[in-house]
Amino acid sequence: MKRSTMRKITVAVAATALTGTLLAGCGNDDDNAASSTGAASGKPSTASASPDASPTTIKIMSQTVTDPIKDDNPMKLELEKMTNTKLEFTWVPATAYNDKFNATLASGELPQVMLTNTARVTNVVNAVRAGAFWEIGPYLDQFPNLSELNKEMLSFTSYDGKIYLLPRSRDGARHLIAYRKDWANNLGLAEPKTLEDLANLAKAFTDNDPDKNGKNDTIGYAESSSLDALSRDISVYLGGPMNNGMMNDQVVPNFLTPAFFEGMKWYRELYAAKAINQDFALLNGAQQADLFKKGKAGIIIAVDSNVKNYPKDLQLVDSKSEVGVIQGLSGPEGLRASSTGGSLGGFLFSKSSIKTEEELLLILGFFDKLSSPEAMTIAYRGMKDVDYKMEDGFVVPNEVQSDEAKAGIAAFSELAVAHVKVGVPLKVTPFTELVSGMVAANEKIAVYDVAGPLISNTKNEKGPELDKMKTDAIVKFIMGQIDEAGYQKAIEDWKKAGGDQVIVELTEEYKKAQGK
Repeated sequence: MKRSTMRKITVAVAATALTGTLLAGCGNDDDNAASSTGAASGKPSTASASPDASPTTIKIMSQTVTDPIKDDNPMKLELEKMTNTKLEFTWVPATAYNDKFNATLASGELPQVMLTNTARVTNVVNAVRAGAFWEIGPYLDQFPNLSELNKEMLSFTSYDGKIYLLPRSRDGARHLIAYRKDWANNLGLAEPKTLEDLANLAKAFTDNDPDKNGKNDTIGYAESSSLDALSRDISVYLGGPMNNGMMNDQVVPNFLTPAFFEGMKWYRELYAAKAINQDFALLNGAQQADLFKKGKAGIIIAVDSNVKNYPKDLQLVDSKSEVGVIQGLSGPEGLRASSTGGSLGGFLFSKSSIKTEEELLLILGFFDKLSSPEAMTIAYRGMKDVDYKMEDGFVVPNEVQSDEAKAGIAAFSELAVAHVKVGVPLKVTPFTELVSGMVAANEKIAVYDVAGPLISNTKNEKGPELDKMKTDAIVKFIMGQIDEAGYQKAIEDWKKAGGDQVIVELTEEYKKAQGK
């Protein structure tokens, strides 16, 4: 779906959110305690404004891709000073975070603040609807930085028209294709222009010793169990929707579309040729990235921030390595890109651990101050004159980062809700400038999930069961364990198990949001 159509839905959802907020002022339950405070009147709360107040202790569960930061980490100490807080973290390895999140949510013993990577899954929707988290929408305008968060993004991540999630801002169309240009040069192959070209490149990288080490030890295409690139990229290149789209006047998931099936056949061909890692169904995203970064795989579809780091990552294992990058591949409808609505998960605020509105405002105040240019520069770059230097108004990171800087940046970049561009920008290289330009170009051709802001009660109730049925069928087809008839049989089972009702409910919500 194009941006103009997405605006119609998000505006309608935002209007619903505003109506719900206004109606909430008439109630008497605990959710509406704001009616007697500054929040209801739109005036700044004194709870977040006193410069002489004692530091606010905030307990946060988040993820990290490195060893957890220590309490004496300079970045942590400086950000605590800037935000007048004492931060107590529960750090979970990124590879295990979703499991830890689900277990914590099920336990009912919630920290004040929880990161969620998957805000639309059944257990999160159920917890929101059960009143486990604060509705934060009515408070955001009190904060100078949080009030500047993109309104479309907030609506896109709302629940039943209300804002509970503080989303992490990201570029909306971030996926690019990275490949080993040096390997292609070794084999005399040009940059791919079509999906057929990309498949041929993957096969050549698998069979023809592209690194010239005399060993059969490379694979063409790196993938993980999420099959994110199939859903968000390959099928979109082929003309399919991002997650959900319109077909026969109904909102349907992309795996029911002809384009997605063509994408699965493309994957099946690569799998049969052993040009994709045969264990993809067992790997997470970090392990997938390692295949490329460690010189084992020659092609990966990844977000721009990772792509920008690949040349440096590969130099550590192969000084002759060279990374090529492709914006996308043209298909039946020309060049297309997918968008997630400009966010990547976000933070939820527990009502059982945050007892009062005053506490909530203090915690939101932390995220507001973290969203300032000064704090964002620390979060993403480290400490000036220690981890980076300034050159012509740009950040120039040290060639080698200290362990403290690595841990601190890994930690606080996960916590940042403002866009990285809020901080002082990095000094660009020709490669990073190329990548940024491609992301900006993709924004103009982005395809949106038509059901992004919508919720299906049946999907909410039966989501895990339905998702497993769908994923099992896709993986089995790619691996050649079932044929087209077997896949269609599995999809019919999915429909009978509740999928058809999901389609009905999302279609009704979509048309309601459009005023039909």
